[in-house]
Amino acid sequence: MGLTAAEVLAGADGRLGAYVHIPFCSSICPFCPYNKVLADDALARRYVAALCTEIGWYVQAAERAGLTPFTSLYLGGGTPTLYPRAIGAVIAAVPVSGERAVEVLPTHATPDRLDELAGFGVDSVSIGAQSFHDEVLRRLRRPHDAATARIAVSTALGRFDCVDVDLIVDVAWDAGRVSGTGLAGAFLADLVTCFELGVDQVSTYPLMRFGYTPFGTARHDRRREHAVLAEAAALAEAAGYQRRSVWTFNRRGSRPYTSITRRRYVGWGAGATSFTGRDYYVEHFGVRSYAQDVEQGRLPIARHLRLGRWGGAGYDAFWQAYAGGVDVAALQADFGPAVGLAARALLAPGLLIGDVRRTRRGVALAGHGWDRYHDLERAVTYHLIEPLWAQMLAEHARESPPSSCRARWARPERGRRSRSWALTCRAFERPVPP
Repeated sequence: MGLTAAEVLAGADGRLGAYVHIPFCSSICPFCPYNKVLADDALARRYVAALCTEIGWYVQAAERAGLTPFTSLYLGGGTPTLYPRAIGAVIAAVPVSGERAVEVLPTHATPDRLDELAGFGVDSVSIGAQSFHDEVLRRLRRPHDAATARIAVSTALGRFDCVDVDLIVDVAWDAGRVSGTGLAGAFLADLVTCFELGVDQVSTYPLMRFGYTPFGTARHDRRREHAVLAEAAALAEAAGYQRRSVWTFNRRGSRPYTSITRRRYVGWGAGATSFTGRDYYVEHFGVRSYAQDVEQGRLPIARHLRLGRWGGAGYDAFWQAYAGGVDVAALQADFGPAVGLAARALLAPGLLIGDVRRTRRGVALAGHGWDRYHDLERAVTYHLIEPLWAQMLAEHARESPPSSCRARWARPERGRRSRSWALTCRAFERPVPP
């Protein structure tokens, strides 16, 4: 007998946010490394039924354990707005005390569809604009143009408590180093556009080159990335925005849109993950594998990393730092005095050189600390996250029967091989009960 929802939640040492993954897309963007498949309405109906069943297991277990309501609910993908009724069903099933947030494709940001989302209780949206320059969008193979992106943002403003806009920057393009392009300065111009529109938050993601995606691997110009982000921070400050995380800028007084800095969270759906404090779980990436497990009464968990006290504290501190600081007092309260002492010792050099500054409960990033975390995040992504996701994406090729919606964009064998990931598995991975 496999793990139960009650057993997963028993490891939670605090309140939990919730994340739901909808993996279906009408077209595949080559830069996006997340778990996704081409839309198939029949498979989507099967998937949503399984998803609602899994959510029901967790909600019942959470209610018995006194862990409801969940602190937040985020729906990502994929393209969740392909199936608005699924969004409504999920929101109706999950008791939430905080924000209810959804990723929105610009072509779906029509007044009627956004009003429908608001009617479901959605109060935060992230518009996947990526750019307001058509040439950038063509290179990213986005299914919309710059005018549509601008209209989508304008339509969303005023309908929700928080409107976030996602932008992608590749400094090789933005510096005009790709021959025959007119992209120099496009990213910073896009950022200013967001400020002028008055969005609540701008998420500025440097292009990640995952080996298993069509974009493949490439070297990154770290210094240029640092310089561009510094320029972005200066523009934000001048426009009345503040840096709330390594890559996000918020209008002063606005609330953040982020699904990755919940200190504890549970994830549902093909490709979702959960972190309960000392344990990390990964659900099946294969859509059929996910649905089959649920239909047979099993949690669709494919990986379980037993992080323990030190691994859990490290994971917690890493994502706290992404959001701009580390709450050492919270780490000590959750993981013990030894962890608190270790955190203070590790952060001491940063205080001396000005990469962090002391706060009432810990430290906040400062000066070149933002750049150092940017580099650390990229290293963690390529040496830990990419090898894991490449392994999990291989599930698509093994699924039966074959399907036209399979994730053919992914080439798991081209994913980076990492000794760091192999060592992590040896240290933390535990077999998932059949």
